[in-house]
Amino acid sequence: MKVKRHVIGCLLCTLLVFSTFCQAMAREWIAPVDSTAKTTLAQKQQDSLTVVNAIQLSRDIHRSQHNEETEYQEAEKAVSLSLELGDTLLYAQSLDNLGLMYRYHQRYEEAIPLHTKAFNLLADEDSASLSKMIYANNAGVASRYAEDFDKAVFYYLEALKIAESENNLRNIAIACNGLGNTLLHLPGRGEDAIAYFERSLEAERKRNNTLGIAMNYLSIGDYFTEIGEYQMARNYLSKLLDINKARKDTFGLGITYEYYGQNYFHEGRDLQKAANYFSQSKALFEKLGDLHKQADIAKKQADVYRKRGNLNEAIQQYNASWKLAEQVKNKGLIKECSYWLSTIYEQQGQFKKALEYLTLSQQYKDSVALMDQQTRIAAIEKRYAIEKKESQIELLEKDKALQKSQLESQQAALKSHQVILVLLVILLVSIVVIAFMQFRNIKAKKKANELLRKQNDQIKEQRDEIKTVNQQLESTFEELIQEQKNTEEKRIKLLESTFENRIQSLAIQSLESQMNPHFLFNGMNAVRWLVMKNKNEEAKEYIDTFARLLRMSLTNNRKKSITLNEELQSTSLYLKIERLRFDSEFNYRINISPKVYPERVKVPPKILQPLVENAIKHGLLPSRKSPKILDINVTETEEGVLVEVLDNGTGYSISQENPSEPKPDGTHLGLKLIEERLVIFNQQHLGKVQFRIVPRTGPTGTIKGTRAEIYIIHETTLDLA
Repeated sequence: MKVKRHVIGCLLCTLLVFSTFCQAMAREWIAPVDSTAKTTLAQKQQDSLTVVNAIQLSRDIHRSQHNEETEYQEAEKAVSLSLELGDTLLYAQSLDNLGLMYRYHQRYEEAIPLHTKAFNLLADEDSASLSKMIYANNAGVASRYAEDFDKAVFYYLEALKIAESENNLRNIAIACNGLGNTLLHLPGRGEDAIAYFERSLEAERKRNNTLGIAMNYLSIGDYFTEIGEYQMARNYLSKLLDINKARKDTFGLGITYEYYGQNYFHEGRDLQKAANYFSQSKALFEKLGDLHKQADIAKKQADVYRKRGNLNEAIQQYNASWKLAEQVKNKGLIKECSYWLSTIYEQQGQFKKALEYLTLSQQYKDSVALMDQQTRIAAIEKRYAIEKKESQIELLEKDKALQKSQLESQQAALKSHQVILVLLVILLVSIVVIAFMQFRNIKAKKKANELLRKQNDQIKEQRDEIKTVNQQLESTFEELIQEQKNTEEKRIKLLESTFENRIQSLAIQSLESQMNPHFLFNGMNAVRWLVMKNKNEEAKEYIDTFARLLRMSLTNNRKKSITLNEELQSTSLYLKIERLRFDSEFNYRINISPKVYPERVKVPPKILQPLVENAIKHGLLPSRKSPKILDINVTETEEGVLVEVLDNGTGYSISQENPSEPKPDGTHLGLKLIEERLVIFNQQHLGKVQFRIVPRTGPTGTIKGTRAEIYIIHETTLDLA
């Protein structure tokens, strides 16, 4: 036996050592792979951040420095790095950003393929809806400015389709505005363009985007100017002017005045107005330091002078525009100024100067064409470099994928070996444990059988004894249960009888406290006094009210509970009677919060009238204050409904009296009945109604009246379902 145990122990130790060795070897193989993966991930995150920073830097340089060469360098750096990373989203973003740089410098032909490629890269990415809308709209803008209108319409519609599916108002507005501006260039599509402008306007109004609204007004106004509807155009420009004034947008005002000038210039009826608007526009752009717009406006001022026949002033303005155009390197504008200067000098007979400027115009025209040609060649070369790099990256990606596949297969094989090894170890350990447990079970089974036989004999004897005792206990228990049941039934019937009698007694006492002979006597005297004073209408009103109060009191006192609305109606009748009886010596108000539904709240009948009676009799009538006011406020709290009876009388302190001893005049009888009836009411209902009377005190602690509160917990509300 000892030998067997020793063998089993040795086997277990060997298996454990072997298992530990295998696990150590697996960790050594896998650790370098994990370390390399972590290093690669960290580097990739750093490179992604570099791409994003390069994109942002290119845009910042454009906004602040306008250094075209540096802008392109940063944008191209982002494209190259994102391509090496193999990150499709970053690559698409970098391409779109480079396209924007080209578009900002009027290189639209080069911008189009970049925007379209960015869009196509994400065409099948459902999670990139926002990026696809932006890239499609950018492709549409570049195509429109390059006068490739078919392509512009296609990409604007792609952006609009995605924006509509996402209910993205911003991009709906952008796409519709772009479609409108594109269709304006196509014959017979003016009405369609206006429809798109109107839809863009609607989206911008929903967004409350005044800048977008202004852009659409500008586009619509320009369209009507182009088709000769000058007054209609000015109507939209007037709305545009109001918006830009409200926004205090200096650039927007400059554009607005420029388009006003164009409107009057094309109309040709009032060229002085055109000149004035151009002057206002130029002054604003001078304030902003925008040389591009200053040069453009100076040329338009020269056109006005030329059209009016003021040739010398026109020459001055063309020269001024020329100088500004040289500063901003706008060769196209220099070409136009040279051409018109040549035309004016020819009209004046200065043919030598006319020839010089005509030659300059042709030179700049050739220079612009050559520059465009060089730009297109550079773009083609860059596009070729990007495509070549894409091919190289694609080959590298295939190598990486192959290496990754081999590494994954090695890891999978290693894991499968580990799993097999672990299973073998578990199987061997299980066999050893089962054999050991089986041996122990055989010995334990013999001992257990012997103990079980002895216990069965003892249990048989005890079972017979227990059976006899159980029979005796069952007989005794049944007798006790029957006796207890009879006693409980008698006690319940007695309590029910006593409880019902007490309820009826309290109801009768409450009715007597409210409608005692003294009250009836006072009521009759009040009627008699009113008749003697020939106040027949008041007497009739008093009798009608008194009769309604009696009828409601008799009806309500037959009920165990009534709604708070019924109780407030009864109390209102009582207050009306008392006010008539005392010749309007006091005023009363019943204020119910809109959040409270008194017809849903249950209360005992006649719990408010004793409080009102005490407030009038002991608070208001003895008081010398004026006016005397009694308020009943019904408000909702977090836990229930609060009913307050407030008076500004002499003040009544219940703590100075013994409420358990009613006065001969019934002062506290009603209060005592309220307390007793609330105890019974709370026992009969799930909720709770609380009651108290306290003095009303001012900021200095002086008594300024009495407050009686009845607090009704939510569980007592009616279930209207």
